[in-house]
Amino acid sequence: MKIPCLSVLQPLADDIITGYKPVENRGWTWLKDRDWAKEGPILIGIQSSTNKFMWNGMGEDDQKVVCESTQTDEPEFGRVIGVVQVVNICRPKDLPAKLKNDPYVSKNRSNWCWVLKNPEWLTKSVKATGQARLFYVNIPDRLFSAKSLALAKKNQEA
Repeated sequence: MKIPCLSVLQPLADDIITGYKPVENRGWTWLKDRDWAKEGPILIGIQSSTNKFMWNGMGEDDQKVVCESTQTDEPEFGRVIGVVQVVNICRPKDLPAKLKNDPYVSKNRSNWCWVLKNPEWLTKSVKATGQARLFYVNIPDRLFSAKSLALAKKNQEA
């Protein structure tokens, strides 16, 4: 199944897939005219960037805390690690009240907030080279949960 993917720095990619990060901030939008409430969510992949700048800038204690949640010695880099539903893309002022003060929301008014729900790890990560914008990766169907695969197929038909 070929799905759109976003490249995200570690440990933020893991934070998205573990559900700690419900909003991804971008300087650009996607599907600007989409009626998210009517048309529903779109499944996207989260690719952990090969750029280790943020990870290497963390202290050893902070790195340990991150790795405890994934039970690894180091997060994966350069791989699609999971999927998440984009349920809305809006400006910070248009976010639902419960998200407006989320620590992951950028306060930059020109920012676009990608509101994320229902993150899931793939059963096995897939090597992929990220890009600055959305890019597409072919992920074997067997790596998705049944629910995520059904949504990905529905999105392709639309």
